[in-house]
Amino acid sequence: YVATGDQGAIHRVAPDGKGEVFFRSDETHIRSIAFDREGNLIAGTEPGGLVIRISPKGEGFVVYQMAKREVTALAIGPKNEIYAAAVGSKTAPRPAAPAAAPAPAVAQPPAGLTPTTAITVTPQVTGAPAIALATTAPATVPGGSDVYVIPSQENPTRLWTNSQDVVYALALDRNHRLLIACGNKGNLYRLEEHSLYVTLASLPVEQITMLAPDKDGALYAATGNVGKVFRLGPGIASEGTIESDVFDSGGFARWGRLQYGGELNGGRVALTARSGNLDRPQKNWSAWSQPVTAPEGGRITAPSARFLQWRATLTAGPNNASPWLDSVDAAYLRQNVAPKIDRIEITPYNYRFPAPTTPLTLSSAATLTLPAFGAKAPSTRPGADSGAYPAMTYQKGALGVRWTASDENGDSLVYAVEIRGAKEKNWKLLRDKIHEKYYSFDSTAFADGEYRIRVTASDSPSNTPEDALVAHEESDPFVIDNTPPAITNLQVSGRTVKWHAADALSVIYKAEYSVDGGEWTMVDPSGKLSDSQSLDYELSLGNLAPGEHTIAVRVIDDNDNTAVTRTVLR
Repeated sequence: YVATGDQGAIHRVAPDGKGEVFFRSDETHIRSIAFDREGNLIAGTEPGGLVIRISPKGEGFVVYQMAKREVTALAIGPKNEIYAAAVGSKTAPRPAAPAAAPAPAVAQPPAGLTPTTAITVTPQVTGAPAIALATTAPATVPGGSDVYVIPSQENPTRLWTNSQDVVYALALDRNHRLLIACGNKGNLYRLEEHSLYVTLASLPVEQITMLAPDKDGALYAATGNVGKVFRLGPGIASEGTIESDVFDSGGFARWGRLQYGGELNGGRVALTARSGNLDRPQKNWSAWSQPVTAPEGGRITAPSARFLQWRATLTAGPNNASPWLDSVDAAYLRQNVAPKIDRIEITPYNYRFPAPTTPLTLSSAATLTLPAFGAKAPSTRPGADSGAYPAMTYQKGALGVRWTASDENGDSLVYAVEIRGAKEKNWKLLRDKIHEKYYSFDSTAFADGEYRIRVTASDSPSNTPEDALVAHEESDPFVIDNTPPAITNLQVSGRTVKWHAADALSVIYKAEYSVDGGEWTMVDPSGKLSDSQSLDYELSLGNLAPGEHTIAVRVIDDNDNTAVTRTVLR
């Protein structure tokens, strides 16, 4: 029985070589097939990710639709349960063919099985298709791989998932434990329990494409890139090693204690480590450090660097019992990096932030909101700040500053705010030990003029005084102006009122007038634009009733400083 594409058909091939179509599907490819213990043919498809049970009469029934797009491997358990592996996201574009695509799925029927009538077809060769040379680039797996068990008359259950490996073959060992053969790193896994699997081997190839268990407990594995056949077992090795993924400390780091957790069972665990400043352990990494064998651990002798990798060597005990390695911990301390102040901004005049709070204190009443699984928990150290800015409230003469700051080490930061006039040499402290990224002060305590703000960030809450670092940043120049504009040359001629307004530091924002205590009405300057510190105004009051009238004139500058004067029009 040969599964094909891209017509999604299964052919039955007789011993004399004649082919017959045994089953047609609506899928593009039938990607994998296996016979169950009742003589039914189980087929896995692409792109629908269907697992189909086909009776000896060629009648199909979908037993499950996988969440993935391509059912790459099938195996049948002792209770006639179906193990199915599928890869690829149905919503993502179809991944490129892996470097070593397995041969078309072929299955031999159980002894005594005689399929019923099938359609005889004559193959037609229209010319050899073009063949693209395979590359050795690893295949991508949009959506990762899943392995499900589909019991008879029960709900399917996902047993295993992996975001990197492509599953090419499934099999059961003599103890009915599921074996999972993968690419593109040549990994062979064995499922121990629903949530526990072990790496049996990492073969020096890219893909393990087929598995064949032997009666004596050995396992044969056929591979691609490079094409070989390996024999594993049935005995276990007296010693084995496992290498960790490369750990990125995020910066130059000193290494501390390396220790492990687990059970020796009479055996031995030895840990070594190496370090480097490349993200892959190639040339120009350090040599492996001296082994650490004591459960309490030992100092990592690898040189300071950004990346670290550990290797564990497990040696079986006298009774051939294997040690269990549950965890490996490596202590490290990143070299401190100075914080960075990214931006400083002076907030609108006459508005202030709430008063800064005192540093957070953790107590029995403190709470912690956990992030999503796999995400880093928020800092609980004093001084942790979300970076949000509270609402400001109006207060005449108030002035505020806010800033953004970051620390590459993730340290908590504390700030100091200083001020200096344009012609001054020394900075004057407004406030230190600020844990927020904002501050307000009363500008009326300072003479009118041009100033700058300097913000200093320190990571001292997370470091010793010897290791703490600081960063400074200055604001753009800004003006403190609490003096109202001057209104001069207020003149009345008939029903026309003229005046001049000037401010020493700020642009005139607007001018208004009021007649006999009525509502204030805005008046444009002579040039129509309020764009200068000195402006002239002319107001015509032709609709006034005869008699005496009080005319009030009000001028406001950009800092909300207001000047008012009055005259009488007769």
